[in-house]
Amino acid sequence: MNTAATVNSKNKYLVLGLLCLGWIINYFDKVAINVAVIPISQEFGLSETQVGLILSSFFLSYAIMQPIGGTLADKFGSRKVIIISVVGWSLFTILTGTAWSFLSLIIIRFLFGIGEGSYPSASSVAVAESFPQHERARAKSILTSATTIGGVLATLVAASLSKSFGWQSMFVILGIVGLILALLYAKFLHPTGSQAAAAKRTVAKLPLRKLLKISMLWKLMAIYFGISMVTWGMMSWMPTYMVKVRHLDMVSMGALASIPAILSFVTVLLTGWLLDKRMVGRERLLIVIGSFIGIISLYLMSKAPTVTLVVAYQALANVGLAAAVTTTLTMPLKYIDPSSVGAASGLIYLGGQTAGVIAPTAMGFMIQQFNGSYDAAFWLLIIAVFIPFVVGMTLRTTAQVGNEPPAKVSTSN
Repeated sequence: MNTAATVNSKNKYLVLGLLCLGWIINYFDKVAINVAVIPISQEFGLSETQVGLILSSFFLSYAIMQPIGGTLADKFGSRKVIIISVVGWSLFTILTGTAWSFLSLIIIRFLFGIGEGSYPSASSVAVAESFPQHERARAKSILTSATTIGGVLATLVAASLSKSFGWQSMFVILGIVGLILALLYAKFLHPTGSQAAAAKRTVAKLPLRKLLKISMLWKLMAIYFGISMVTWGMMSWMPTYMVKVRHLDMVSMGALASIPAILSFVTVLLTGWLLDKRMVGRERLLIVIGSFIGIISLYLMSKAPTVTLVVAYQALANVGLAAAVTTTLTMPLKYIDPSSVGAASGLIYLGGQTAGVIAPTAMGFMIQQFNGSYDAAFWLLIIAVFIPFVVGMTLRTTAQVGNEPPAKVSTSN
């Protein structure tokens, strides 16, 4: 291997490591509110519906920013968009700790979503800029696995910080960590390898009107919506469920929440390897099978008589849905022209974050209407998983032939 190739190889793994770190901190800041709403709701006297609105306000702006951030990353490069995003969300994380009322929390969390919303699609662009096509599924799966690490640590760390220092100081501490990350990015994040150069040589990006005509993107949006209904619904309400219904203390709840997340981490990495090595052109099988596992497991979880079985079935659901979501988020990197990866990823993320707007509020409303019972709320999640199960069956891709890359949607038509 020549010197230039060696440098580029080292750089792409540095970029990937920094992006993973960003996703972990991203999840710390995002998930902390799900733990903090327990003392916040007591302090401000909030109902379940009001708690759901606070959680959903973030996802409204977060969803809006997904395609915008992706388009900006396609146009200006991922580095600038990522750094601005990290600084923005860190400042609003700190500001969350100064909230004084229900309305102030709604406004601050909405602004927080604007700051954080560009990061997911911009990080996908950074992967496309740094890795060749045949390595992107594994690189993206590693990024996705970082979100599970964030999930493992965030609930436990947030619960511990909130208990030790109060929820206000918890947000200040997490925001400062984010600002330190921004400094690291400014110095070390340079996704400018040979893949970035190739992307810059692309003659034209796919116009939005043509991007919206690609049926695969609409299907992936729908699939990600269904999966994300479960992701954000569970992330928003499982801490409260485990404390109020299953009578765990906050630290024990955080520790048990790490078990499903750890299994998700392993599943995501295995799925990335399968997508690059064994499932090219057959990605829909992972989505359909994973969704089926999710449906059965969520039903069993809703009926589980003990905490042990709740955690076990939640872990099994996470395994199935982790395989499905990793496949969904990887497909734009494999089948969409590199010049439009950011915009395409942003549209798919838009589907997922729309679920983030709906799930927390809808579940909170159902819990309140049914006098604290979570049965109807869990059924909402079970029904949502039928979307990726059914839509996944209709996905069509072109399998890899010999050493040729997979057929991808071109900008020329």
